[in-house]
Amino acid sequence: MEQKLLAVDLDGTLFYPKQIGRCISKKNVKFLQEFIDQGNKVVLVSSRSYFFTKKLQEEINRPIDFINCTSAQIIADGECIRDEVMNKKQLKDILSEIDQQFRPLGYFLTSKKYSIVIKEAKRVSLLFKLFYGIYYFFQFKYRENYILDNKLFDQEIEEGDVYKVMIFFGLGHKKKTLTKEINKKLREEYPQIESSWTSKLNELTALKCTKGDGLEYYCNKLNIDKNNVYVVGDSGNDITMFNKFYEHSYAMRHAPKSVKKYAKNTVRRVYTLSKLLLKGEKK
Repeated sequence: MEQKLLAVDLDGTLFYPKQIGRCISKKNVKFLQEFIDQGNKVVLVSSRSYFFTKKLQEEINRPIDFINCTSAQIIADGECIRDEVMNKKQLKDILSEIDQQFRPLGYFLTSKKYSIVIKEAKRVSLLFKLFYGIYYFFQFKYRENYILDNKLFDQEIEEGDVYKVMIFFGLGHKKKTLTKEINKKLREEYPQIESSWTSKLNELTALKCTKGDGLEYYCNKLNIDKNNVYVVGDSGNDITMFNKFYEHSYAMRHAPKSVKKYAKNTVRRVYTLSKLLLKGEKK
């Protein structure tokens, strides 16, 4: 039997539904364990950093690989096989233009030194701090350590090794629509970087650091047949995976229509794929 690869997004996908005392539901863990025990591989594909994702190894209790920061960093068999940071001057110039043109409420970055550094717009400073403090409190096991420090953010942009920058415009349906519209503009105006989106944020990474490109890079390095790759996701930044691995692509049923239309199939929970991948059922 040929080895299969399951490439699965985290937030809204493997982490769905959310738990309080753990990140991954017991049913999803059981499915992943059985899948790996049959000789298959699992790679977690996320915009989150390795500072956070490496902790999931303990919950799954099996060997897994990681595609982090929307593929700017890839860890396979415990070794880093890809490490792509953004061009410092290019990133600084682009963020300056974005700030003047779109006036976001805040920025988040992930670098080699820090999981999350946040910079908030001065006009919403107190409100932003209050909002993020409440949001962080209710994240429970899903929390990522952060530093809210405008000076440190600017310092990392100038001198650090930055994997990704996320841009925050606000919450609500109108803001989600705005996020998609701005993503389109960013892709048109800044072809020298990658831009993608989730329900709340725009993400900037180095060129070719999309989830689809990263997964393709991973498969080439490990000599994994593309026909044996199954991808699951729920957000705009998962679309590149759906495009490159369309035949076995699965969008979560609760994903936006603008995301689901790119996947060949839908799935209610990740563990329901056991009927296909473990039992051989076609539906």
